Amino acid sequence: MSRFANKRPPIIGRVAAITAANFNADDFGKAARPLEQRGFSISVVSNTTGVVSGQTETGQDVSFIPISTIGDMDFDGYCALVLPGNSHEISDSTHAAIEKFLSDSKPIIATSGDVPMFAKLANAPDVSDASVVISLNGKVFAARGEQESEEAIELFAQALAN
Repeated sequence: MSRFANKRPPIIGRVAAITAANFNADDFGKAARPLEQRGFSISVVSNTTGVVSGQTETGQDVSFIPISTIGDMDFDGYCALVLPGNSHEISDSTHAAIEKFLSDSKPIIATSGDVPMFAKLANAPDVSDASVVISLNGKVFAARGEQESEEAIELFAQALAN
């Protein structure tokens, strides 16, 4: 057996991450990392076809080739949704995806610039100023500030893994 065989946990679920041009690559990494560490596969989907690029706070470009468009997503194949911030034109397909995950009571995490859009669709205007918003079991939770946001992201990954 290879000495690398036990480095990665087995895949226990698929999480969709909706991205679009200029998404927040730092927020994407912060949300995806704890999920991947717990055995979730992150699938990038987009409202467009082709390469989607975002940037880190230091100006570094990060690019993905989405696995599908939002309209072609297999919603039943995903156990949760990540909205990594600053990426979404207010498109019908993005709204439809969020509404589908909400109606199915599937977990959602929205960060930075995507929080106001998510708060509006989740009918939770009191969280529109948060740094991170999580929807779990039909309830919406907000985190404000860096430390609280990091803890919320970890708690989201833990809740999903249990």
